[in-house]
Amino acid sequence: MPGQDTSAYDDVLKTVYEGGIRELIPTKVKLYNKFQEKDARDWGGRYVEFPIKVGRNQGTGWGTELGNIPAAGSQQFTTVRIPMRYQYGRISLSAQVMKASQGAKAAFAPAMEQEMDGLIRDMTSEMGRAICYDGRGVLALLNGDTTTTTATVDSPGNVAGATNGSRFINPGQRITFVNPATGAVRASAVEDVITVPAAGTTFTTGTTVAGAVADNDYIVKYHGAQADAGTVGNTSYAKESMGLLGLIDDGGYVATLHGVSRTSYPLFQSTVIGSVGALSADVLQRGIDLADQRGDGDIDTLAMHHSVRRAYIAMTDGERRYVSGDLSKPDAGTVAAKKRSLTFGGIEIMEEKHAPYGMVFGLDSSTCSRYVEVAGEWMDEDGAILSRIGSGSTLQDAFEAVYRIWQNFHIEKPNTCFRLDGVTATVVVAHID
Repeated sequence: MPGQDTSAYDDVLKTVYEGGIRELIPTKVKLYNKFQEKDARDWGGRYVEFPIKVGRNQGTGWGTELGNIPAAGSQQFTTVRIPMRYQYGRISLSAQVMKASQGAKAAFAPAMEQEMDGLIRDMTSEMGRAICYDGRGVLALLNGDTTTTTATVDSPGNVAGATNGSRFINPGQRITFVNPATGAVRASAVEDVITVPAAGTTFTTGTTVAGAVADNDYIVKYHGAQADAGTVGNTSYAKESMGLLGLIDDGGYVATLHGVSRTSYPLFQSTVIGSVGALSADVLQRGIDLADQRGDGDIDTLAMHHSVRRAYIAMTDGERRYVSGDLSKPDAGTVAAKKRSLTFGGIEIMEEKHAPYGMVFGLDSSTCSRYVEVAGEWMDEDGAILSRIGSGSTLQDAFEAVYRIWQNFHIEKPNTCFRLDGVTATVVVAHID
C-alpha cells in the first residue's frame, strides 16, 4: 500500500486562519481636504445664501477744468444660493448573522461592524467621484442604441471620450437612463448591472435594456425597484454635490452655478483652455497667469488624473539628470513613484483617481468651501440607530440602519481658478470599484 501523504490525510489536517480582513477597495479622496469646512447648520432651510460683488462702479474717469465729471455709478451685487445635497447609505442585517459573527472565535470580524464601517468608506469613495464632476451624477453615456442585455458606453462622468466608459459602473448597481433633452427617465428602463468587462466599453444587465433608450442617454443610479417604470425622483440625477467640473467652468458644463448666471456675470466664469494637446510648461503658466489676471488667483494645487501626471513627468524627461549617490544604480524615476507630490514651480501636483481624463484643474484653495449641515451621522431620530425591518405580519428578525451626509461644495471666486481640457495622455484602462 502507498505511504501516507497530505492528500490522504486531508480530513485530519486543520486550516490555519490568520486574523483580520484585507481591505482591497481604495477609498482615499485627496481633494476632499482642499475644501475648507464651513458650518451650514445655522443658516436653516435648504440653502446657504450670501451676496457677492460682481461689478465695479463705472462712474470714474478723467476730465478738464469746468468740464463734466463722470455720471454716478454703483457697485454691482448678486446673491449666491448654495443648495444642500443629501447623500445616504443603507445597510440591513439579520439577527442571526449579527449573533453568529460575534467574537474572534466565530468570525474574522463582526458583521455589523464590517457593514457599518464599510458603508461609511463606500460613501466617502462615492463622494470622491462626485467632487470631480458637475453635480448631475452621470456615470457614463450610452454609446449607440441597444436591444440586448449588453450596453456600450463612453464619456465616463459625462466627459467626452471613448476610453473606459464604464469606469464608474459596477456590478450590483441599479441604474437607469435619462433623456438629456428632457431630464426624464426613459420608460421601463431600470436595470441591474451584472458584469463589467475589463475592456471598459460595455456592461451587461439582468434583463434586456428597454427599447426606449437612445444614443447618448445619461446613465445614472436608480433607488427604486428594478420593476419600476422609472421616475427621475428615484435617481441620483442632478442631486449630487457640485464638483470641480462645474465649479471650475466657463458655462460649458454648468451655465448657472448656485443661482448665478455665468452669462450675466462673466466674473463667475473660470478660465478654461480647450484642445490643449501635448502638455507644456507654457500652457500651465498661461492658466496660472489668466487666473491671476481675471481673479487675483493664487494657484496652489494642480489636480489631475494619474495619466495626466504621467504626461507631466514625460514632459520633464529631457530636463532631468538621472544621477544618484551610486552611479552604478541610476534612478530614472521621480518622487511620484513613492506616491509623493510633484510640483510645478512650487505648486503641488495632486493626482486623483476619479478625475476626468485629459484635464488639469488649477485650484486657489483659499476660495474652496464645503458647506456642511450634517458631517456624517447614523439616522436615529426615533431613538435607535438599528430599526426593525417590517411590521405586523411582515416583521422580520432583521434590522437596518441609514447613514447620511448633508453638504455641498462651492468655490467663492471661480475666476481665481483655471482648467485645461483636451490634454493628450495615455490612459491605462483601470476599473474603479
